[in-house]
Amino acid sequence: MGRTLKRVPLDFNYPIGQVWKGYLNPYHSTRCKACNGTGMSPEYKKLSDDWYTHNRIDGKEGWCYHLEQEEIQALIDADRLMDFTRVPINDDQKRDVEEKMKNGGNSWLPYNNGYIPTADEVNKWARNGGHDSINQWICVKERAKRLGITSTECSFCNGEGEFWASDKIKQEHEEWSDFEPPVGDGYQLWETTSEGSPSSPVFETLNELCEWCADNATTFASYRATKEEWRQMLDSDFVSHKEGNMIFI
Repeated sequence: MGRTLKRVPLDFNYPIGQVWKGYLNPYHSTRCKACNGTGMSPEYKKLSDDWYTHNRIDGKEGWCYHLEQEEIQALIDADRLMDFTRVPINDDQKRDVEEKMKNGGNSWLPYNNGYIPTADEVNKWARNGGHDSINQWICVKERAKRLGITSTECSFCNGEGEFWASDKIKQEHEEWSDFEPPVGDGYQLWETTSEGSPSSPVFETLNELCEWCADNATTFASYRATKEEWRQMLDSDFVSHKEGNMIFI
């Protein structure tokens, strides 16, 4: 859990553990329950959900491992299969890559090599973590078109995924700016894992805060630090826990 030091007034009395009001936009929309906030039509959402195995309710494997050639071509057109299309496959292309690397570039071919991988090749590659959310979006869009799914947006929220009580509230939400707690002479520990909230009482000196932290606060998970270690971390504004060569913040 992230920690940081804030200087606040000595009489600052905001509840410990409660996210600071200046970090929370008070103007909210209501999530569309029909599409669960996705903005998708039921048919399009199911196609998107079924991409991943863990989202399926029928026990079948996600279709991200069973793409067809139309989806492969859509990925190629979007330059999303660089492991196949941006590697040199002949001597001229190898020389182009070598020249690029001599000039400080990376090892990718600077243009499409002309190779069109098969669906079987890409599906095998995908099992090693090849696809990301962008590939999912491209493939879902292509398969929906091929399946004749013309309605891709939720008919209730028109694809917005949310409803606003009024245009005025939506405008106020967009125009709202966050603000920091007041600045003062006091010392207080804050957590930064959420939007941000106070984690300790306010102390008159940093030394008093560090004494409190040594007995009452953790640096990461259940790990603690001495008063001197807290002083060093808060002075540098980097609270962490080191375990071997690993640093946890």
